[in-house]
Amino acid sequence: MYGYEWTNKYNIYRLIPNAKVIKEIRPVFHQELNYFGLNKYWSYPESDSPVLWAEGIRRYYLNGECIADAVGGGFYTKPVIKIKEKYDTDLKLQSIDIDSLWKENERLMLGLEKTAIEFIRKMHTKYSKRGMKFVVAFSGGKDSLVLLDLVAKALRPDEFVVIFSNTDMELSATLEAVEKAKIHYDKLHFYEAKSHLTAEESWEAFGPPGRRLRWCCSVHKSVPNILKIRELTGDYSVQIVVFEGVRREESDDRGGYDYVREGVKNANQINISPILEWGTAEIYLYLMKNKIMLNEAYYQGFFRVGCKICPSASTWWDSIANDIYKDELSSLLKKIEDYSSFIQTPKSQKKFVEEGVWKGRIGGFNISNGGNRIDEVVTNNFLTYHFECMEQSWFDVCKSLGPIVDKNENQYVQLIENKSFIFTITDNSVSYSPYGLMTREIIRKLRKIANKVAFCVGCKSCMAQCPQWAFEIINKKINIQEEICHYCGKCLKFTERGCLVAMTLHTTIGGTSMKLKSMDSKYKHFGFRREWLQHFFDNGMECFNMNQLGSVQYYALKFWLIDAGLLSSANKGEKYGVPTLLCERIKSIGANNPLVWSIIWVNLAYTSVISRWYMLSTQIGETYDREDLVYMLGDDFSQSTRNNAVQALLETLRHSPIGSVLKQGIAVPSGRSFRFYRQGWEAPDALALLYSLYKFAEVTGNNKPTLTLFEHIRNNPEAKGISPVSIFGLNPLNFKAILQDIAIAYPDYLRVVFQQDLDNIILDSEKKAMDVLDLMEPS
Repeated sequence: MYGYEWTNKYNIYRLIPNAKVIKEIRPVFHQELNYFGLNKYWSYPESDSPVLWAEGIRRYYLNGECIADAVGGGFYTKPVIKIKEKYDTDLKLQSIDIDSLWKENERLMLGLEKTAIEFIRKMHTKYSKRGMKFVVAFSGGKDSLVLLDLVAKALRPDEFVVIFSNTDMELSATLEAVEKAKIHYDKLHFYEAKSHLTAEESWEAFGPPGRRLRWCCSVHKSVPNILKIRELTGDYSVQIVVFEGVRREESDDRGGYDYVREGVKNANQINISPILEWGTAEIYLYLMKNKIMLNEAYYQGFFRVGCKICPSASTWWDSIANDIYKDELSSLLKKIEDYSSFIQTPKSQKKFVEEGVWKGRIGGFNISNGGNRIDEVVTNNFLTYHFECMEQSWFDVCKSLGPIVDKNENQYVQLIENKSFIFTITDNSVSYSPYGLMTREIIRKLRKIANKVAFCVGCKSCMAQCPQWAFEIINKKINIQEEICHYCGKCLKFTERGCLVAMTLHTTIGGTSMKLKSMDSKYKHFGFRREWLQHFFDNGMECFNMNQLGSVQYYALKFWLIDAGLLSSANKGEKYGVPTLLCERIKSIGANNPLVWSIIWVNLAYTSVISRWYMLSTQIGETYDREDLVYMLGDDFSQSTRNNAVQALLETLRHSPIGSVLKQGIAVPSGRSFRFYRQGWEAPDALALLYSLYKFAEVTGNNKPTLTLFEHIRNNPEAKGISPVSIFGLNPLNFKAILQDIAIAYPDYLRVVFQQDLDNIILDSEKKAMDVLDLMEPS
């Protein structure tokens, strides 16, 4: 990826190695200028060559100088072009000389091309020795066109196939581009992969996709591709190499991609990205020089092409797409409008859609067909699931767990992990026993089966995971071929809840399922800053008389200190309260110490509504911005209350070690604001976890919790206690090993029994959370 600088030639840029790319750049053609009516102000040729450049999508450049800006826009509003004053009349534009542009950058471009071709050949040589098949993932967009051209130069036509993923959400311009590509590359073998579900059917079943709920990529892209390859080869266990046009410049998420990624979409698939480091300037230059800019949407002002409506699209895309291709977008836009009408007042519906608030959807909160649909109950050594409705047959789905070895009317005996369980099926319930014999893994599998039974619409996502041909979807119903099933569980493991629909529609965490009785307005919109804590540690109660902060800031600080357990609530006659014993114990190790902030974070889990909500409602490995979190809070509180609570939380994450060191919300610059990445604490302090366990025991009165109990309360926002896994964003799979290490290091405080199906955690009944502080190293 190169930066660029403008030369003294007409509208010609020069690529620069090792330069920071400030903005992506794209060519602007006469069709786009005509669309915005700029032919009333400027004169320009209507040729096949661009006449301007746009930087960062919306800023129009001539010879390196900005001459106009596009502002605004959305589904219902066209962007407005604001021409700089000195360019508002009599501006004569010329066609950009592509040959001159290429000549200026020929050495670097040929180097990029050669490197990519050699890399493709190297990967083909390496993986063909393993008998793998090769596919070019083709979308009809600019990146996949460059990729296809490079692979066509590197490999023979019989060494790979091209698969176009028809998502049923493509613009007509993209479908036309695919047909042009077939003609241009007439020696290549093109195939189409398409879901058996139409876009309207899947949107109805899943609800509108969201930025973190992009189920559409699996249902309409990844899964049909895998199934098409199996169809072509006749081999369900076929291993494939997919060349894809992914580039790091496209998004923050893709910034961390590697050139070769194994098993990221399917266990038998390797994804290879030959143009990973190419920038947008290089992409467009390659397309124009090689005369393969086949998608007409780019001439109309589209920066990227993709699905008609996408939660990752910009308002620029929304505006132009819905104006130029209005009829093509209408059916899906209607579903967003229906969703809006379900949760918004008539007055705010248009803004909800226009400003893209709908794109932040997480879970089934406020979705007409969303909800849990399942109740899990444990009584008398029975684990029972009660269903509101059963989309699939339990008997058909549960076969993936293990063989059913006996049957007596509606009662069955099933072997799961070599243990024998009896289960009974009634009209809307299923019961398994003995519960005492179940490991946490068995319970987790049963939950996923329950989700499939309650939610599955036959999207085939889990079918694509099966390496044995055993898992089938026939007429949208699950069928397990028992004679060839290996009980590997891949059909359950591919998503956290075992079913994509369940993942998109569940409401067991966050939203109205958690009683946010007193949303934190006491913090105003101020977060708990590290320097504020240092101010308090240095000056004690006198800090409130020093005027170093404003009066409202001191007001917020007081409540943060109270909720953190560092300041007592004020008694009659007191203005602020007094420092607590906890405060006296930890202030000596300082406001910079992560252990101090981890203890604070634990206490906030029990005292701060917004902090606890964040711990339970956000997912590890996900990125959120302020608007996402405000939306996730629902409509039980006023807009200002939600805004202030979220702002206070995010200020805490940004300005204290909780965000960056404990990694509960790493601030990532995004335009003029920030997004927050909840990575989770990968190497938690043993004392912090020990403190959280004793805090749990104090609050719940239970000093002998189990891993199974923590697993249950992680998914129960109404529980009195909160799991350390939720507080610190730990990997649940590592929690057991972490506890074992702590028990070895601090046997007087913690014992664990993880054997013979026991998962007991035993805390000293005579000790309290404060006693854990005795283990701190003196400063």
